Amino acid sequence: MKYILSLIAIITFLISTAFAMENESQKYQRCMSLAQSPEPQKQAEAVQYAEDWIFGGRAGFAGGVPAGHCKALALLGLGKPEAAAQLLEKLVEDLTIGAKSDGAKSDFRRQQKNDQLTLELYIQAALAWKAAKDYDKSYLAYSSALSSIKQGSRLMTNRALLHALYLERGTLQILRRQYKAAIEDITLAIEQDERDFVGFLQRAKAYRKRKHFLKARLDLRQAMILAPEHRDILLEQGILYRASGNKSAAQLTWQKILTLYPESEHADLAQENLDLLKVD
Repeated sequence: MKYILSLIAIITFLISTAFAMENESQKYQRCMSLAQSPEPQKQAEAVQYAEDWIFGGRAGFAGGVPAGHCKALALLGLGKPEAAAQLLEKLVEDLTIGAKSDGAKSDFRRQQKNDQLTLELYIQAALAWKAAKDYDKSYLAYSSALSSIKQGSRLMTNRALLHALYLERGTLQILRRQYKAAIEDITLAIEQDERDFVGFLQRAKAYRKRKHFLKARLDLRQAMILAPEHRDILLEQGILYRASGNKSAAQLTWQKILTLYPESEHADLAQENLDLLKVD
């Protein structure tokens, strides 16, 4: 989740300013303030507000992409990720059709904003599909996001963006049990940013799943250098020790988590793993 949110921050793009007049922009801001509320009642109000906006125009439709985007995020907040994902992908289709109809009339700046918006919508669709546990569709959305970054685009040189995208898709590949593809994606992410321990941690998981224990240990060592005694790294280290047959080292590592992070979810997981050692 952290990396998905960072992707949107990296793009720094407001849909309202790209596709709406001032009054439409105000509608978008009002709708989004409801959609981003932690209160389900306000999120439901955002859905209704967006629908009224969409069908409230003189020609029968209004709001367009901004209204649909607000509705999708409200649906995601309401625990309807599949509906949100479907709507977000429909918005991409509408945006693509609109861009084709504009043809030569679209100036470079508008096209650049369209490209950025397409990328953001695909990213959010990937998030929604992942929340719905449809990992195949989430993978396709991430792949579409990467494919939407055109050669020569300034987004192609945004190392933080590429790092986050490849890392998210690689992590998703682990969930899909596509470990070789996961390693390839996460390696691409690491090439964009070697200072982030998460890339090394996730690649270590993929190597462990493939029983490449030495490579997994090397990645975990690098992750530990970047983030000493981080709870996620320690937990994976214990799992790796157990998978490679070193039960005593696994026990010491999980005991360390209980000492350093006694009230955490990681402590609960460490205790579960310690209990499993007794059964082995």
